[in-house]
Amino acid sequence: PVTAIEEGRTIYGNIRKFIRYLLACNIGEVLTMFLGMLMGFPVVLLPIHILLINLVTDGLPAIALGLEPKEDGVMEKKPRRADAGIFSDGLLYKIVFRGILIGLTTLAVFATVFRMYGSVDVARTAAFVTLVFTQLIHVFECKSEDKTIFSVPYFNNFKLIFAVLASLLVVFTAVYLPVLQPILRTVALEHQCLLTILLYSMAVPVISALE
Repeated sequence: PVTAIEEGRTIYGNIRKFIRYLLACNIGEVLTMFLGMLMGFPVVLLPIHILLINLVTDGLPAIALGLEPKEDGVMEKKPRRADAGIFSDGLLYKIVFRGILIGLTTLAVFATVFRMYGSVDVARTAAFVTLVFTQLIHVFECKSEDKTIFSVPYFNNFKLIFAVLASLLVVFTAVYLPVLQPILRTVALEHQCLLTILLYSMAVPVISALE
């Protein structure tokens, strides 16, 4: 019975992690497009970019997250109430808050890079990479509802590590492989641009950890 309860709690927790990740990422994508239009920006992301993001970051990493091993102390938590919904214990707030941060970060990078280079194509590619980076960073935040990204165990789920690395490989191939650039409407980004993306993307989990 104890083993069955432990397994049940692990499965339920993984379902919450899966939902948390996918919904936060989708909120971020919707806000990026919606707020970009309201602010009068050029189209921030093209349909091909959204499609690729959904295939890359909403695919393998989300599935791998659903295969997380049991967390330490899973049996020490109080039993959940029978009437508790899937979004109980502040999960909905975490999803919305993180989704807003993902969207705002992507827009900030788009605006910053556009000012730096004066090119919509460069800014759009930077926004595309930023959205992927912030989502792949967020997948590690979703490993635990109690710990921040700075205290979660990173290497207890090698399927997730592989999924994230595979997603990064697809993104960099889309950006830097010349034969794909005209198809995916991307351009090669300079190191300064990548550094800008990395700094903005890493600011998001720091803000989340402090919140």
